[in-house]
Amino acid sequence: MRIPFAKPNLDKIDLSGIKETLNSGILVHGKKTIMFEKKFSNLVKSNFALSTSSCTTSLYMAALSLNLKKRDEVLVSAQTHVATVHAIEAVGAKPVFVDSSEVDGNISLKDLEKKITKKTKAIFIVHYLGRPQPMKEILSFTKKYNLRLVEDCALALGAKYDGQSVGTFGDFGCFSFHPVKLMTTGEGGFITIKNKKDFITLKDIRSFGVRKNFYERKIPGYYDVENFGLNFRMGEINSSLGITQLNKLPYMLKKRETNYKLLKKKIIGNKNFRILKTESSKKFKSSYYCMNIILNNNLLKKRNQIIKKLNNSGVGTSIYYPLPVPHFSYYKKKYNVSIKNYSTALLLSNASISLPVGPHISKKGIEFIARIVNNLIT
Repeated sequence: MRIPFAKPNLDKIDLSGIKETLNSGILVHGKKTIMFEKKFSNLVKSNFALSTSSCTTSLYMAALSLNLKKRDEVLVSAQTHVATVHAIEAVGAKPVFVDSSEVDGNISLKDLEKKITKKTKAIFIVHYLGRPQPMKEILSFTKKYNLRLVEDCALALGAKYDGQSVGTFGDFGCFSFHPVKLMTTGEGGFITIKNKKDFITLKDIRSFGVRKNFYERKIPGYYDVENFGLNFRMGEINSSLGITQLNKLPYMLKKRETNYKLLKKKIIGNKNFRILKTESSKKFKSSYYCMNIILNNNLLKKRNQIIKKLNNSGVGTSIYYPLPVPHFSYYKKKYNVSIKNYSTALLLSNASISLPVGPHISKKGIEFIARIVNNLIT
């Protein structure tokens, strides 16, 4: 048996929707994109929302609309995908890295407040592995210090804090539909937006600064450019896939939860690692993206060897994330941040192995993963 870490859940209904879109001859600016945006907005209960070409472009669009200046500082989790930080870097602001909680990998609230200065203008938070951030505390900081808030929800679609969907607490929420994520549009993303003014700005930014698309123009070929913008649109084929994927999302999320709980039950007795807190609890509803196990100190040097053995035995794994962002060569060279500023994030990177729990895995598959993990990690 071989179980990949992630596999898109595609079926005949998805393919039929794509075929219908291809046969229509309308591949951009069409009804499928409008329909997908409405369905997604209704799902997360967002005031305003736009489909985009990726989560990275969503993050960049959010950073652009914040009107950050060169010396402005943005607090961001050190333990995230580099795209979160690249968006801040791309607009010329300075990322200030915040350490992680050793309990669930989310941002350290203590370190967060400690790093707020007069130059701080915004916070970029990441709902790590699908477990929501403690939004009550995060929002108290944004209110107290008058800060804008961007939520990276790439691994957290379906997650909620106190009954409210992640991505709707801050000024912007950014989602990913990459093939390894919770649902897919092939490539694609989404941005949820708190107020109408930002929505209009982002709609311009998404499409060259042109406010009226091809089908909305009274005179064919004539248009005005009312703002700066690039091409960050989602096409009709991607949107068509998004619509059929959304219909299956409740099943896929429930299957992840079931798989996670079964795997935890089967490996919880292994004393050679601990399971990072990712599951739902009280106000926190998780998306159950994957299971992160944190190896004991005596096994740290063997981590990469264990990963190879797991994969060779048929268990696909990943690492979330291979290094804290300030430890990557580019950011290390540019900012030279002391390891003391992100020591817990570094520990999580060095000690973690991410195990699959996706809907592509059967009960027998989860039992197989557990057996291999318990046999190899000793």
